[in-house]
Amino acid sequence: MSGNSSQTSFPSPPPMPATLPAQSPTQETSAPQQQAPMTPQAQTEQLNAATKDDKVLKMATFSLQKYLKEPDFAAEFLERGGLESLCEIIKKANGNTLAYALNSFDSLLEHETGWKSLDEDFVVDIARIVVKEALVTIVRPATAILIKIVTFNAHQRRSFPAPNATTTASATNNKPTASSGSNKQQQQQQQDTAKSDAAASATSLLSFGYPTLQKAIERVPKLLPTLVQRLQSQDYTLCLNSLALLTAMIKMVTDEYRSKLPESLEAYDLKKYIVRLMNSSPSEELRTQLLEYQTVMGQNFSMRRKTHVSLKNPEDAQMLNDIWEAAKVDDIQIPGARKWKKLGFSSENPQRQFVRTGQFGLQRLHGLVMSNPDLFSKTIMEQIHRPENKRCPYAKTCCECTELLFSQWNINTGYIAAEFEPILLYLDRVQATTVRLFFRLFQDMGATIADFSKVSALVRSQLRAVLKTEGVKDMNEFERVMDGTPYQTIRNRRLKELEWADDLLGRDAIKHLRARLNKQSYEFIKKQRIQCLVRGAWFPAPSSSLTRSGSMAMPNSNISMQELIGGTSSSSSSGVKRWRYYKLSPSKKALLFGDFAEVHTAVIDDYDALPNKIELANVADIRATRKPSTTTAAAASSMFPAPPSSTASPLHHHHQLHSHSMDPTSPGGALPVSGSDALLGTSPTATSYSSSAVLSFGLYTSSNRLLAEFKCATSEQLSEWKDGFSMLLDKGITSKETAEYLHSLTEIGVKVKLLQIAGDRVEVPHGTLDVPPLPAGGTSRFYYDA
Repeated sequence: MSGNSSQTSFPSPPPMPATLPAQSPTQETSAPQQQAPMTPQAQTEQLNAATKDDKVLKMATFSLQKYLKEPDFAAEFLERGGLESLCEIIKKANGNTLAYALNSFDSLLEHETGWKSLDEDFVVDIARIVVKEALVTIVRPATAILIKIVTFNAHQRRSFPAPNATTTASATNNKPTASSGSNKQQQQQQQDTAKSDAAASATSLLSFGYPTLQKAIERVPKLLPTLVQRLQSQDYTLCLNSLALLTAMIKMVTDEYRSKLPESLEAYDLKKYIVRLMNSSPSEELRTQLLEYQTVMGQNFSMRRKTHVSLKNPEDAQMLNDIWEAAKVDDIQIPGARKWKKLGFSSENPQRQFVRTGQFGLQRLHGLVMSNPDLFSKTIMEQIHRPENKRCPYAKTCCECTELLFSQWNINTGYIAAEFEPILLYLDRVQATTVRLFFRLFQDMGATIADFSKVSALVRSQLRAVLKTEGVKDMNEFERVMDGTPYQTIRNRRLKELEWADDLLGRDAIKHLRARLNKQSYEFIKKQRIQCLVRGAWFPAPSSSLTRSGSMAMPNSNISMQELIGGTSSSSSSGVKRWRYYKLSPSKKALLFGDFAEVHTAVIDDYDALPNKIELANVADIRATRKPSTTTAAAASSMFPAPPSSTASPLHHHHQLHSHSMDPTSPGGALPVSGSDALLGTSPTATSYSSSAVLSFGLYTSSNRLLAEFKCATSEQLSEWKDGFSMLLDKGITSKETAEYLHSLTEIGVKVKLLQIAGDRVEVPHGTLDVPPLPAGGTSRFYYDA
């Protein structure tokens, strides 16, 4: 509100009723019930008049608390200019009068009004009241007002009222107009007043939200420690309001202070008081607020993780410089490491190390280093003097541990607290403990840099086990267990986890689940592949002799890709039809095609444009049309054995693919890879397979006559069309790409199902379940669907 509001002249109050008795402070609570309801105008006039009489002012503010709970009364109260008077009372009053005035102002904010009066000085006054006043009746409403200020969102509120403009307009309308000139002058004054009100309203929009409260914190430094100390208050509402304000501040904090605010609160040991409240058997309302605080802290971690590290950011650059200076390795020369690699960074560009952990990872590394710079320098020197492959990179280890903690609490995917986790509030100490464990396991197992992921898996296993232990709820107990568990114990637990995973995947129930999902995945791929045939595609056309006889006359192999995707060839002008469009008929029983001189459109939807037809009932075999060189003919022929019979199930066929190292092209008759070949990473056909044979196949009759030839442009097109015909004719899968696609879909489905089972805590049976006996009585129509 404006600074000259105290000089505003108000109309003199009407004389007080003669029947109004003098009341003692002990009778104040019953006075409002004995008085007749007051109008907003009378209430405003009474406030203006009562500024010189403390007793009357106390009565007026007391009754105002009740009246302002009514929206209509509050709106007219604002129009009468009562808000300015109320703000002046808050600045000057004390005791119960101040408590009543604060409650009245809080009621106005409940109606989404009163925001126009807010300015930085008024918010600072409220902050001072929170700090200096000792009466709970005063501090509670003042804290509630600050909560509303910091959580206010202008985009979700209605427009502010303009009481001054309304009052001015009303007064103008009641005055007689003397002349048109004075009329214009009055209109001009009204416009100027409206503009000034709009400017004041726009200015007031800046007087809420976290930035306004941050300015109050800077001018009233004791606000944060006072709020933290109030968490120990015996007054339940005051404790709850203080916690709610702290939670709102962390939730609404701007990017500039997103890291600074939690650090400031840590300096006042806020975590200690939060944990104390968690362990005090809180009420349901307080429990909800504590969970909200825990959620907000987790989300604060997540938002800091999403903030990228930049060397152009002065704060990030300063933290990196502090880390470098604490290492004290300027004079040490290491081959292949100029600067940052000496500290365990993966490259000489340090910001790349924090891609997964963001600014939060850098802050945690900086905090860990600066908490004990001598220990950090000593650790770096120890690693530098180790053989290169035996070094445990410090910076990489810290970021890995931060990522493990994020994964443990699901901070990456949006953390929402469901139960008290006090250890999460001590994330800095948790990370330091985890880093110590990582270095200890790295040394105990004699690991090399190639074993980094294995050490990470051991740390993850230990971290998960400790956090799931019922007895570990205290930070000191967490550190004791993490530091005191021997490497052999952690290793044995990890081996049991791996055995459990292998045992789980080998159980009959999981095998049946995989078989069912395999069948579903096969049907899905079959529909997708057949859809490619229905859509159709362009292929180089064979010579005209192909349609007259069964000879395998090949088209010109020197066709460019530009011609295939829509360019024209030199022979197109001479009328030679060098392109053929194949398309599966709607009935899926015939293959339609037409020959064209050039590719004139990407897709042909008109079936009439494809006059030729091949009945798929005549197709007996699908195999390569191009033959390899004579020196490799025998080897290549083994790669195209006869396709499996139409009666072979896709599940059995897929099993054959993976049980024989999945030959690239053979569905069921793949040659198994020998042991020596598997060790060397080769196969009997790897060196004798011609790439030209891979990209070309044909449809053959039972008499070995070529019906159609497909010279594919890519291996993807080959797998789509060749497997499309093969699966349409129930001949299984013929390409490595489709087989791997089927395997991936099946495994993903199994993992998703296992996650659901683990989430529901369902035990997977080891063997086949026995069918229970039929219930006794009336079993003639009862049966189990086994």
